[in-house]
Amino acid sequence: MTMPPSLISLPISGNPFTCNCQLSWFMNWLRTTNVSLGHEDEILCSSNSFSGLHNKPVWSFHPEEYCDINTILVSGVSIALVVVAFLCLVVYYKRWWFNHKMFLLKLAVIGYDEITDDADPDDYEYQLNIMFHDDHTQWVNEILRPALEERMPHLHKVAFGDEALHPGMYYLNALYHNLDNSFKTALLISNESVEDAWFMTKLRMAVEHVNDTKLDKIVLIFLEDIQEENLPYLVRLLLSRNKPYLLVTEDEDGQELFWAQFKKEMRANKVINSVIPI
Repeated sequence: MTMPPSLISLPISGNPFTCNCQLSWFMNWLRTTNVSLGHEDEILCSSNSFSGLHNKPVWSFHPEEYCDINTILVSGVSIALVVVAFLCLVVYYKRWWFNHKMFLLKLAVIGYDEITDDADPDDYEYQLNIMFHDDHTQWVNEILRPALEERMPHLHKVAFGDEALHPGMYYLNALYHNLDNSFKTALLISNESVEDAWFMTKLRMAVEHVNDTKLDKIVLIFLEDIQEENLPYLVRLLLSRNKPYLLVTEDEDGQELFWAQFKKEMRANKVINSVIPI
């Protein structure tokens, strides 16, 4: 609405005005005009006005206090968004550290009560039997073997892949001998290994041995992320039974979590009361 410049008198007293942001232009005009408005003390805000202005003179309505951008609020929201984004980045990059601490906190607060086998790892011919694809031989010799010697020096009887198979035995018989005479068997899972028929035979034999002994002696170690659709049925079946798995990562906190979980897995063999369908 545009006020005509020839306007002299505008008697608006007694009319209830809705004092909200839509009235801002009119209030600005009232404060700058010399037009006679009648009884100014009777120009009141209606009950539909902003809270605190009901039945008060329209002169008490200052649009800049209600309708202008609240710089404090905007600044606060902006800072909060930046802080949340920063925390999300920190959590992402330090996710292994958080996982490790949550793992330790869970053990400390909740603990765990499992039925385990009383056999001692030293009672076996091998404390640990590691099965892996031939492509990972160099990684095992250069990274895993030294790390085991440094972090778990008490494991002095470890069978590393096919090199530890007993000579003179048929291949499958030698594989089963190491499975049967090892406290734990760790299988290194990768995209190459799950596509290899011989490795999958080793995994199937390990699962059959678990069913025979009723002891959960398998440790799954993932060397890399594998798409779910590329995981073999047997691996997905083991994971669906809430079986913990370990993931090798280059992140330092992730490595600490890996070894903490690995040491826990090596403490005892859980007793199972049902077979794994294969």
